[in-house]
Order: sequence, then C-alpha cells, then structure tokens
Amino acid sequence: MIDEQGREISVEQTLLLFLRLIGSNGRRGKLAFPVTVTSEVDRMAKGTGLEIVRTPVSLAELTHYAAKDGVVFAGALGGGYVFPEFLPAYDAVASLCKLLELLAPANEPISQLVSELPVSTLVHRQLPCPWAMKGLVMRVLSERLRNRKLDLTDGIKVFEKRGWAQVLPDPDEPFVHIYAEGKTEADSQALEAELQALVEEIMQTEEAAATT
Repeated sequence: MIDEQGREISVEQTLLLFLRLIGSNGRRGKLAFPVTVTSEVDRMAKGTGLEIVRTPVSLAELTHYAAKDGVVFAGALGGGYVFPEFLPAYDAVASLCKLLELLAPANEPISQLVSELPVSTLVHRQLPCPWAMKGLVMRVLSERLRNRKLDLTDGIKVFEKRGWAQVLPDPDEPFVHIYAEGKTEADSQALEAELQALVEEIMQTEEAAATT
C-alpha cells in the first residue's frame, strides 16, 4: 500500500492499520492472526471490544478460523486480509473496498494514521535444516524447553520476560523459520540468536551421533 505522500507502507503496518480502524469504529468480535504476528496486535486490541485469536500459520488454517462464528477479520504477515462477512478467503479487491470504508470516517490522511501505530521489534530468520532432521529437531527442542512457558499452536513458541521466540518448520523447503520479538530491538536480536544457537547445537549433536 502507498500513502498520499507516495511512501510505501509495510504489510505489517497495514495489518496494524486495519486493526486500529476496525477497533476505532466500535466494532466488536474476534480477529484471527497467526502465532507469528507481532504481539502489538494484542496490546492494540485491549479495551476495544475486540478479541485476538491466534491460529497456525498456513493459509488453510487462517481461513478455517476466519469462517468461525464471531470472527470479523483475519490477517497474516504476508499481506493477505480476510473479511469473513464477505468471503472467508483472501480477496484483494474486497480488502481495498473495506479499507476505503474504514478510512472514510477517520478524517485523517493515511500517513498520519500510520505514524501513530506502534513499531514492532519482530525479527525473522531462515535457518537451513535438512528434511530428515526437522522432526527430530522439534522433538529435542520441545524436550529442552519443556519447563518453559510454551505455545504449541504451530511450531514451538517460548515466552520469557524479554519477549518470545519461535521455531517453525517450513512446509515446503529444507529450513526452519525463527521468529523473535522482545521489548526492544536488542532483546529481539538476542532472543533470535539464542534460539538459533540452540537449534544449531541440536543439529550438530544429532549429526555427530549419526556418524559414530
């Protein structure tokens, strides 16, 4: 999306913009977001009458949740938006029309609305991981982290005081995704680096064991 000054708005900021606009018009209901979406959506939804529902990452799962009772919007990091009252699936034209409808009463330019949105510290990295090791890595990782606060909706998401980090196997390519979001950019980078190091250590240990 491009604002009135010709500046590109990131897909993440566009997602937050939809959330703000839906919340500001007094709409009530559930909003569905994958577990990898920034925690800023949870903070923004507080006090608005909107409930955040976390889903697995795949499009099939997101649209499945979007079709459930009470869900008024669903969106993902890649830029897809779902308005179930029209169609429980991605539709670019419908999303544009809905955006214009939500912007009409705002009486502010898009650039101003976007400037007031929170800035996420979410980071993402792809780490090579052989197909044959994906399941083993996830199993060992879950054992290593079993005493921590976890969300196993999709992959392994671990929470701590600094924020959270997540490992998610890619369904199509030989790598895993690592996401992290902390209170600061430094926290995010540290959480991502720590989880990456743990995954790499597991892979190295298992590779060494396989060759002995």
